[in-house]
Amino acid sequence: MAFAADESTHAALVDFARELYLPEEDVVMGGMDAAVSKLSGMDTPEYLFVDLASSPAPLGELDKLSGVCDPGTQVIAIGEVNDITVFRDMLDAGIADYLLKPVDTGRLKQAYENAHRRAEPQATGPGAAKVLADVIVLVGARGGVGATMVAANMAWILGHENGRKVGLVDLDPYYGNAAMAFSLDVGRGLSEALEAPDRIDHELIERTMTKEHDNLRVLGAEESMQNDVPMDSMSIETLLEKLRESFQVVVVEAPRGHLSAVKAAMRMATNILFVTDYSVVGMRDVIRLSGLANSVAAGTKQMVVANRGISTSTDVNAKDFEATTGLQVDAEIPSDPKGVSLALNAGAAIPEAAGRSPVVKSLRKLCSELYPPAGKAKAKNGSFLSVFSKKG
Repeated sequence: MAFAADESTHAALVDFARELYLPEEDVVMGGMDAAVSKLSGMDTPEYLFVDLASSPAPLGELDKLSGVCDPGTQVIAIGEVNDITVFRDMLDAGIADYLLKPVDTGRLKQAYENAHRRAEPQATGPGAAKVLADVIVLVGARGGVGATMVAANMAWILGHENGRKVGLVDLDPYYGNAAMAFSLDVGRGLSEALEAPDRIDHELIERTMTKEHDNLRVLGAEESMQNDVPMDSMSIETLLEKLRESFQVVVVEAPRGHLSAVKAAMRMATNILFVTDYSVVGMRDVIRLSGLANSVAAGTKQMVVANRGISTSTDVNAKDFEATTGLQVDAEIPSDPKGVSLALNAGAAIPEAAGRSPVVKSLRKLCSELYPPAGKAKAKNGSFLSVFSKKG
């Protein structure tokens, strides 16, 4: 069911309902008050789109739903407040997604699919419904900040230590180095996949992705500079969508210098990680990248990873960084030139080559933030109602 406070949002929701063959009459004209009034006399639906209109206090508006919604309802909010702090607060509260106006059918569909994926149990066996993978997109705020190191080693930890089936994708067909972290030869895998993304299936994945471990495959390329690789948004989005069907987690390093590739990856992301150093340039570009993410993937969780291992002459610290950017530093990678160099020279993941490195501890903690160990996850019960009062 959906509630729209204006004509353009109503039209987008109706188009979305038609595309998914849902009843158009379930798209109701009205904002939060209309939603509370209608839902108070009925069982709440499994998925609920609610237009917060121009409310300056979205969390307060959502609190109105706490008395009329049943536990388990997946709430997707639509609003006009373009503030990363608001996004974080709402997602931390358990909202399935927060979409910035104006909305379109594609964004509504993606939010619905993501909410559906999070709500469904991990079914296995013959006839089990497909559960699409999370997509973790990493973007370096500037060159040399260690985005490749973070992406490759996160993928290794999630695959080797956390037991997840991981696909690591390096979207730079010319200068990508993710595969080098494992001394892998990826050939033209990425190029071949982007040339025919609509034909991606299990067989093509087996042929184009390089196996590092039973739980980790890598897709990249070492393309000749004379060859043009199709890096249009449609090809990238189609590729990532197909890969989501074959893995539990897809870790993507997006090439900072290729804006269309960054945008396409962000649109497919469930989590966007900005890797930076503590520098003025890093702060400036994280602000710009966060603004881009708010524009093309509003509501998608953003995280900042600060790499202290990059040598810069700056007085910027975490407190300065957060105050200037308005973004929380979610993880710090400590300096360990010896351990990182040892891994690079061995062509192995840092946990494998330098297991006692403080870098490993930091990366494991980051992975645990994304995927808390069993029993330590926040008790949201698939609903935002865990942090508000329950229907009584």
